[in-house]
Amino acid sequence: MEVVFTEGKYTAEPNQMLRRRRFGVIEGEKVELHPVEAGYLLLKNLATIRKDGREVSLEEFIEEESKDENFMPLFLVYVDLRERGKRVKPEDGFLYGDRIYFPISERREVSIQELYQIFEEKGEYILAVVDEESEITYYRVFEPELKGKAGEVKEKVRGFFAGDRVVAKSRELFEKFFYGSEKDGLVALSILEALYLAQKGILEVEKDLEEVAKKVERDFEERYELYRDLKERGMVVKTGFKFGSDFRVYDEIENVSQLPHSKYLISNVRGKMRLPEISRAVRLANSVRKKMVFSFRSKKERKYLILDRVKV
Repeated sequence: MEVVFTEGKYTAEPNQMLRRRRFGVIEGEKVELHPVEAGYLLLKNLATIRKDGREVSLEEFIEEESKDENFMPLFLVYVDLRERGKRVKPEDGFLYGDRIYFPISERREVSIQELYQIFEEKGEYILAVVDEESEITYYRVFEPELKGKAGEVKEKVRGFFAGDRVVAKSRELFEKFFYGSEKDGLVALSILEALYLAQKGILEVEKDLEEVAKKVERDFEERYELYRDLKERGMVVKTGFKFGSDFRVYDEIENVSQLPHSKYLISNVRGKMRLPEISRAVRLANSVRKKMVFSFRSKKERKYLILDRVKV
């Protein structure tokens, strides 16, 4: 089969193979092929490509098309999915088939906000990251339903400062409502936990907790906003320090023995991230049987997005 490049387009005569395997789109009396489709056919020796009256080699084709930095990630993912038996169609940087795939190079910086915007426009999709050795890792991208059933403290508690945290004599805070950590009847609360309880009118302390928090807590305003939003969704929220995240959270928990087994890790993010950073966070979360959730502030709302490594 011959594919002709003319006027910036790859075209071929209609035939049964193209139609059966869903290559290209009919344009008049011709089939117009996306560059990655033309490249695939050339790679698999299913077609030759002619340009200006001469045959183009695979090397020439790739070198020319790679002037667009987005071509190779799209092409490599397209080839991989086709070889897995998936009949995907390329359009505007995405591949459409059994799912929606968004190919991207590991060298590109990306913001969670950008990935979330794609989710808003297209729904759940698969982020296909092509690394420097042309290996591909696939991540399912979707929005979690963060809605828990955690109870809330009713009775007031007295607390006192112990360095950069607050201590209260109330086993119930830990054993029933899962705040802080308990030892010999004393419950040590993080500054964020203490501030939340104080603003709810539950915890009584002598100092201005917000002023203390601003001094001792990194990225106080955003981390506290995230903590408060999760609590207001009914989640049990604990530190995620051991897992390299801001928090670990539970939608439902009945006793303290369940505390090591959180469902999600949550990190507050701002600006762009390198994909290896995202990959490390997701891999660590998956290695301890948790989902990695990235959160960011959008206007006055908190948004959440999960990236979960999957097989396709």
